[in-house]
Amino acid sequence: MNYEMKPESDAFSQNNWKILLGLLLCFSFAVSFYGICLNYFYDIDEPKYARAVYEMIANGNILSPMFDGMPRMEKPPLTYWVMYPFAWLASLGGFGANTLFILRIPTVICSVLIVLGTALTGRRLFGATTGLLAAVMLQSSVLFKFMSVMMKVDVVFACCVTWATYCYLLRYLGDKRKVVSIGGAVVTALGVLAKGPFAFLPLAGYVLAVGIRDNVRKRHDAGQPASFLSSMNVGGLIKSKWNDRNILMLWFLAGCVPFGLWLYGAWLGSGFDYSQGLVGQFFHNTSTTSSKLLDKLGHLDPYLDTLTVIFFPWGGYVFGAAYGLWKSIKEKYDERYVFMISVFLVYLLVFTLLFKLKSNRYMLPILPILSILVCDWLVNAKRDKTYKTFFEMGFIWLCSMGAMLAYRSFKAMKVSVNLADGVPVAQYMDTMIPFFLVLGCFFAVLLVVSIKQTERPAFHILGGAIAIVAVLPFYYGTLPSYVSLEDNKPMPVMGQALTDGLAEIADGNTLILHRPFFIKTFPDVVYYLKKLDKGQGCMYSLGSSAHPVELLQALATPKNAAALFEKEHSDAENYPAYKYFKETEFTGGVLLLSSHDYITFRREFESLPPMIKKMIVIDEMTMLSVKWTPEKVYVVRFIQKQ
Repeated sequence: MNYEMKPESDAFSQNNWKILLGLLLCFSFAVSFYGICLNYFYDIDEPKYARAVYEMIANGNILSPMFDGMPRMEKPPLTYWVMYPFAWLASLGGFGANTLFILRIPTVICSVLIVLGTALTGRRLFGATTGLLAAVMLQSSVLFKFMSVMMKVDVVFACCVTWATYCYLLRYLGDKRKVVSIGGAVVTALGVLAKGPFAFLPLAGYVLAVGIRDNVRKRHDAGQPASFLSSMNVGGLIKSKWNDRNILMLWFLAGCVPFGLWLYGAWLGSGFDYSQGLVGQFFHNTSTTSSKLLDKLGHLDPYLDTLTVIFFPWGGYVFGAAYGLWKSIKEKYDERYVFMISVFLVYLLVFTLLFKLKSNRYMLPILPILSILVCDWLVNAKRDKTYKTFFEMGFIWLCSMGAMLAYRSFKAMKVSVNLADGVPVAQYMDTMIPFFLVLGCFFAVLLVVSIKQTERPAFHILGGAIAIVAVLPFYYGTLPSYVSLEDNKPMPVMGQALTDGLAEIADGNTLILHRPFFIKTFPDVVYYLKKLDKGQGCMYSLGSSAHPVELLQALATPKNAAALFEKEHSDAENYPAYKYFKETEFTGGVLLLSSHDYITFRREFESLPPMIKKMIVIDEMTMLSVKWTPEKVYVVRFIQKQ
């Protein structure tokens, strides 16, 4: 890329680096912190993490994550460990109303660390100004902001990947200090403990970049010109003999050894082999009906959508950055771009070719790289006619995307809260209208800071970032709210409303029965069971696949819950839930049925003797599920007739 960097601009940023970095971190913390106080869950994964760490506190076992007394094998433990100290703080207050606020603090901290890592990486590559502005772009992007307040592995994993990439970059550029080597080992280990072997992807990008550099040197030694494309010789990449094989082995073992020790410790502490669950989850996510490479590459569109739309409001400039990169690697070799492109491509291609689920959040770990590359183009590229064309095209693109999304939300009367599902808002348009008005003002501000601002990209970036952040209070004002069964909008939220309703009818220790798929669909219900435990410790529900008649028998005689659980689990003694069912003296029970399950059970209800049928009470509740769709739940219980 042809540079036109302003020396005085970067000198100012460099001379005032500590002050500007402090302001950046304050900005990042304030923006990430906004939305953390939501008293319900953003998506279907949040309650799983919240409940798992709650059970860790209750059972004192930090090596074996559990969900409703069953092994939660889908993810390694780092996210739970990061949340554990904050869950302990919440336990001092009896896991009260502020628990979700406290449990989200770790992801806010991780998001601020990602912003810091982005600033340092950008500074090392392209100067202090680029690093600071790239971090501002990242913090103000929609995907990053939404994810920064969610209790999920993605933000923790992205934090590890960002800092691992920074350590690999320093080593790649010649920094062989021990602190870099040890730092790379530590963050690699943490990354693997966060999301398994996928943490090795930046390391694979590093290996690819080193191999390309080795090929370039060989071509130069042979007196041949070299560029990025001409150096992509597969044979040369495989045969390259790097001088830092030892550091590669150190980083690889640093990732594998702690992960293996955790698996062994989890097996000793619980009796469950968590590796089976992790491997099963991997194949579940990567299995596909097509093995053709072209078919898989043809499904890049969700990720391209993420790069251009979910990276709002900066996605429109991805086209200009891509053109600048293509021109740069075509004309000459620049090891900085080679490293960034190698890490980016490895991550994108592996997730595209392997994963059948195309999710926006999978792009979160490479958003820092994307922010740096886009910011580098905006700030440092030569101000020629091509630059102006792509700059204007990017602005038109993001305005078009914003207008389209706003129109679609307004027409459908829905607004997204988790990048996937929409909440119906027709019932409270009084909060939506201010949001749309402010969103319109955002585009007006962006228009002002974009017109003829190709010579002042910093003003454009800062103006756009502040404008989009100013929209947040109005956006969060449109989201659902829940105070009680009577005070909510647009309808009661599932987990809290259902357990509040059960609390009104429960008498003593109540056995909660359901089908296993019920909790997979409504996991927030399990988290809020703590409202029913009456301070007596962790409460579990019984998810059974038994015949409907057996479930009705357990509903009528809750003391048989342990026997029903043991019938379906040969190793029942290993489960915390079994101990609870065995030792608790239940005074009653309720059966929770989804609309689908109710169809099956209704036939059994109708076939019961009239005397028993009269003792069954079925309450119907319509609530907003954790996926923000209206769902009906049927609460079935026995009432003894006097």
